[in-house]
Amino acid sequence: MKMKRNSRETAPPEKAQTVGFSRTLTNPRQLAIMLCLVILTGLVLAACGDNTPTSSTAPGTTQVVNTPVQIGNVSSFSTTAASTTTAATTAGASTTSAATTGAATTAASATTAAATTAATTTTAAGAATTSAASGATPKTGGTLHLVEGGEPDLLDPAKTNLLISAEINDLIFDRLVYIGADGLPHPWVAESWEISDSGKTLTFKIRQGLKFHDGTALDAAAVKFSFDRILDPKTASPVLSQMGTLSSVDAPDASTAIFHFKDPYAPFFTNISLSGAGIVSPAAVAKFGDQFSRNPVGSGPFIFKSWTTGTSVILVKNPDYKNVREDDTNKGGPAYLDEIDFAIITEPGTRLAAFQQGSLDVYGLDPESADLILKDSNFNVFQWKTATNFNYLEFPDKAPWNDVKMRQVVAYGVDKKALADTAWSGYATVNPNPLPVGVAGWDSTNPGYNYDPDKAKSLLAELGYKANANGILEKDGKPLTMKITTYSGYAPQKRAVELIQANLKSLGIDASVQIIEFSSLSAMLKKGDFDIDLMRWTWPDPGLLSLLLKSPGWSGQTNNPDLDSRLAIPDSTLDPTARLAAVKTVEKYVSDQAFVVPLNTDWIQVGATKKVQGFKWDATGYSRYINVWLS
Repeated sequence: MKMKRNSRETAPPEKAQTVGFSRTLTNPRQLAIMLCLVILTGLVLAACGDNTPTSSTAPGTTQVVNTPVQIGNVSSFSTTAASTTTAATTAGASTTSAATTGAATTAASATTAAATTAATTTTAAGAATTSAASGATPKTGGTLHLVEGGEPDLLDPAKTNLLISAEINDLIFDRLVYIGADGLPHPWVAESWEISDSGKTLTFKIRQGLKFHDGTALDAAAVKFSFDRILDPKTASPVLSQMGTLSSVDAPDASTAIFHFKDPYAPFFTNISLSGAGIVSPAAVAKFGDQFSRNPVGSGPFIFKSWTTGTSVILVKNPDYKNVREDDTNKGGPAYLDEIDFAIITEPGTRLAAFQQGSLDVYGLDPESADLILKDSNFNVFQWKTATNFNYLEFPDKAPWNDVKMRQVVAYGVDKKALADTAWSGYATVNPNPLPVGVAGWDSTNPGYNYDPDKAKSLLAELGYKANANGILEKDGKPLTMKITTYSGYAPQKRAVELIQANLKSLGIDASVQIIEFSSLSAMLKKGDFDIDLMRWTWPDPGLLSLLLKSPGWSGQTNNPDLDSRLAIPDSTLDPTARLAAVKTVEKYVSDQAFVVPLNTDWIQVGATKKVQGFKWDATGYSRYINVWLS
């Protein structure tokens, strides 16, 4: 997940599955994974404490709101071995209830964090899924036309954390578990599991009779092979960090895979539900070698057909697929669609034109295109307002930023509501916390830093700054300068840094803006060669705090043993209630110390032609195309 920055079509290259990857978001998971890809109703926003306006919909527009429920504590499964097995094997009924009927009791109780929001969200999701296809029998056949804003790098789950690639890999490779609407892990390739040795041993029972697309068996040996590749230093897997303290995997027989950990690692179940933990065919890896990433073979609902560089990636239906996921409306059988074509179109205007002209069936919306498509009655729009991304400001590990008061100057001095309303055109939820609004542990009681320029000026005075003859603050004869940096290619980010510049100038700071290509920005961050960076991350688990801030931090700018010890508590706490409490404690500490300045969670919005039926996201934001059919 992944993850660095943005999502959606105009979102920045995002960190979607792991630390350190960039990408351009244009398809639903992007718009609904980063990068990636997501939104609710005003009632949900009120429950979250959001104060941003909802966008208006012109008369005649059909707006379908489809919202994944807030992801629950990733360790909710992990109390005892007996209860874990029960949860894994009986969760289907509760998931179906929460996801397809709108009954939110299970989701609300399991999620714990922002229970009111979770309940409302679940209801909205159920209603949206039903409204998209009510009264009609799904039809089989047809080709769904999607779009990516850039080229995939590698279609090998162990070797990429690029969102574009992850979204395609999601359709090709199944995983051991998925996260349901209740926030709990549910059986997928694994039919059950047990936890032992105080959380340091996890034993999966692998479902019998599973086959890869090449006809070979998906058994425990294949599971071991897939995770051994991630653990092998020679692979240099960018998803290795998601495995936490995993040290080895054994496969004593065809149906048993045993995972050994150095220490308990609570985020593990969420992380292995993501595309980076896809199970690959050992025979295909041996056959294709380094070219496996251009010839991927998994066991998922769609089979890789072709990849024409710069043009398209084409997948076809796996006719033998047996869908066991209880969060899907298409249960038991293969996908309804015959084919999914991903067009590769790098120019935003060309992508939008293709969608409006009918060449594309589903399209991730940025704020500008959302305004346009919401007014067009030819399209449905799916929104996710409590998504698993957040935009925030971060600082280098050097003076003056290693003084909490200077970081708080920025926290108080930036008008976050104006940013959501203007830079993101109202399609964002103001977020006071250093976690995405849609992640378990998000603390609705934490006010964060409200816009208070007078408080910011007071802190600057405490730090010894006074205005010179030109009205610029200085100390010891040196003017106070700040450069706000972000990555290029995304209009909301550009507008945001310009508004932040104006906010800081109003305090007497000589503020400037720098917008550069992401790879160059990444190198700058590692060197600490910046003042303030506007970044965006997407991740569905509160372990994001450690991905961002545990020394040395994703940007190499964290060196704080005290913070590390605090972050280790929720990462190793398996009891769900205790873990959420630990998350909120460290979240409050990060907020008080202003290690980062949260700005907002931007909405994921997807436009679809009226013929697209059954579209939905799952609880982690993946688009479940196995449910989609064309009317």
